[in-house]
Amino acid sequence: MIKKATILVISFFFLIPAFFYIITSSYSQAITLSEKKVIYNLPYAGILPDNPLYFFKQVRDTILEFTTRDQVKKAELLLLSSDKKIAMASLLSKKGKNTLMIKVLIQAEKSSLSIPPLVTSSKKQGVGPKEGLVYRLKLSNAKHREVIEGLIKDLPQGQEKEMNLVLDLNNQTRKLLETL
Repeated sequence: MIKKATILVISFFFLIPAFFYIITSSYSQAITLSEKKVIYNLPYAGILPDNPLYFFKQVRDTILEFTTRDQVKKAELLLLSSDKKIAMASLLSKKGKNTLMIKVLIQAEKSSLSIPPLVTSSKKQGVGPKEGLVYRLKLSNAKHREVIEGLIKDLPQGQEKEMNLVLDLNNQTRKLLETL
């Protein structure tokens, strides 16, 4: 009787973990087959372009960009601005304002496109970017592409031409970032 109880307890300790291992290993395989997600958090968008006070936000951002002389800090500022615009575009899409969304996406990608020349220029002057900036730029670009592709799926037909322009700008930025 004691032998049977001992065998039952020992088998319980070996069979249950083996069972859970089999279940979790098949579950993790299902995860690896799913779509890849970029782990990069976009900042809070703030006031959206459909708000009448958005004009003041644009003026503030233009002044900040114009008065920032350090090229690395300007690159970081433009990165933040482009990330916020991508987040704005996502929110505008949820509101159904597709024309305004595309306009904001184009602005975001043009801001992103102006960052690599700033980093290159600062390197030539002997002031390299802070550690991890280039990596953040590449992650941001990948996140932008992920968001843009998600927005394309929700976009009504007839606006693909503008979204192709946005994707072209994103590809240009990616190619420039690869040279950094």
